[in-house]
Amino acid sequence: MELFWVKEMKGLILAIPNKGRLRKPIMEILESIGIMAMDDERVYLSNTTMENLQLLSVRAVDIPTYIYYGIADMGITGKDIIEECGFELYELADMKFGSCNLVLAVREDSPYSIPMDLPQGVKVATEFPNITRRFFNSLGIQAEIIILRGAVEIAPILGLSDCIVDLSSTGETLRKNGLRSIATIMKSSARLICNKISYKTKYNEVKRIEELLVRACENINL
Repeated sequence: MELFWVKEMKGLILAIPNKGRLRKPIMEILESIGIMAMDDERVYLSNTTMENLQLLSVRAVDIPTYIYYGIADMGITGKDIIEECGFELYELADMKFGSCNLVLAVREDSPYSIPMDLPQGVKVATEFPNITRRFFNSLGIQAEIIILRGAVEIAPILGLSDCIVDLSSTGETLRKNGLRSIATIMKSSARLICNKISYKTKYNEVKRIEELLVRACENINL
């Protein structure tokens, strides 16, 4: 039977996105404070140039899960992802990059101007079912949530949904797909998060990394 070698986990483990819009600025920040992976970029768990610090490169959406279950001690991911997962984690800092809005959008020719215009039983396509459900519950509107994993903007055009809840940075993608925003549900940016137990048992190490990352964000124009 073939055996797969698993790198020993030691010291602090910092989870970062392995791809996507947050990956590049995070790598720039780490490099600015002398933290670089010592293994091939295809290696998920890598030693770094900083002693007792390893990088865990996984999907941004999975980072809160790895931290909640104590596989990683700290991590950087979007506020939207943190709110969607609902895990109890410590949010240590707003990293001030990767800013975007989670918006409610309808077709350009839609008669709806504000969320309260939407009817009971409205169909909403989204990658964020939990946030979306909480939002519509707070309005007292019963919504049918249709979960999609990409290309959400096309759903109203094809008649799959009446509206969407999706991330928007400039609004350009919405406009190109014949949509307009009628509400901002939440503002998002990259956040530094931490496992609750790690924060207590590895406090000094966690604070050291937090201070380095926050200071680096302040000094780099992202």
